[in-house]
Amino acid sequence: MNLDASFFDGHSSRRQPVRLSAGQGCLLIEGADGAQSVPVADIRVSEPQGRAPRTLRFAGSEAFCEVGQGPAFDALLAALGCRESVVVRLQSRWRWVFVSLALLILGTAAGYLWGLPWGARVLAPHVPVSAMRTVSGEAMEFLDKNWFQPSRLSEERRQKLQDGFRALAAADPLLAAYGDKLALNFRASPKIGPNALTLPDGQVVLLDELVNLEMNDEEILAVLCHELGHLNKRHSIRLLIQSSAVGLVTAGLFGDVSYIAATAGAVLLTSSYSRDMEIEADDYAADTLRAQGKSPALLAAALEKLDAFHRAAAHKENEDNKDKEYPDWLSSHPASTERIRRLQEGANPLPP
Repeated sequence: MNLDASFFDGHSSRRQPVRLSAGQGCLLIEGADGAQSVPVADIRVSEPQGRAPRTLRFAGSEAFCEVGQGPAFDALLAALGCRESVVVRLQSRWRWVFVSLALLILGTAAGYLWGLPWGARVLAPHVPVSAMRTVSGEAMEFLDKNWFQPSRLSEERRQKLQDGFRALAAADPLLAAYGDKLALNFRASPKIGPNALTLPDGQVVLLDELVNLEMNDEEILAVLCHELGHLNKRHSIRLLIQSSAVGLVTAGLFGDVSYIAATAGAVLLTSSYSRDMEIEADDYAADTLRAQGKSPALLAAALEKLDAFHRAAAHKENEDNKDKEYPDWLSSHPASTERIRRLQEGANPLPP
């Protein structure tokens, strides 16, 4: 059988009409300039791209042929003994297309849900704390400008809490990696309410509203011990690694990496600790409190008071302030019944 095609010599754009046919172990190309044969082993057939012509390229030559798709072309390939690749054959079967798409979606989801957190957990201990100072500084500057006010606690009260914080931090040699950045900062924020939060360079911020939430100093220090747990486990750094990895994948798809560094600080203000991270910090606090002869129930009591406050505030907000919005990260310690129960029962540590 003969098949019409277009021949290009690879040196000019001139199109030469030719006819193709199958010979003995070779492809015969006949045109106005003569005939030639190409061994089947030297033929490279392009993959189908919609209805576009298929291309036959020849090893050791820049010349090629373009051939329209259809039953005649398929018959020529069969006569030459050329088989489509496994990928091409699977692409032509919708069942395999759907299976491949499902596997891709499942693989992507599994990588995001489990692979990415695992990788961040492995990498976080190797990230220098100094690399986090710029990001933390930008986040703190933003918070001071938009959400925080100077603390109104007395110097005596701040000093007492500062001494307790330093004693807790000194008991953990792993926290020495944060150096002089490991510090307790006092702020007020009526917009946010009672809370404490941690930045990845070691800064811990305690808000006046939490101190004034009918908590005694032991309960407040239990909350600060929970914050030190986030630093010990490098949870903020892990969040940044995960977000940066997602940003790199997005940049690979869309070709823009400039925004990753520019928005790193914003990650801290839009990300919440996962349930597992909160439990890890709870268990760290429970172990530390027990080592100092104190009960993990102190943290449970603090979480109950925080939970009661946030429930009441949410109810009031729904009724009176429906247009008011707070960043999720500023409510980063949702007290769940499970967490409180674990702490009351002794908060058995998670397996290493």
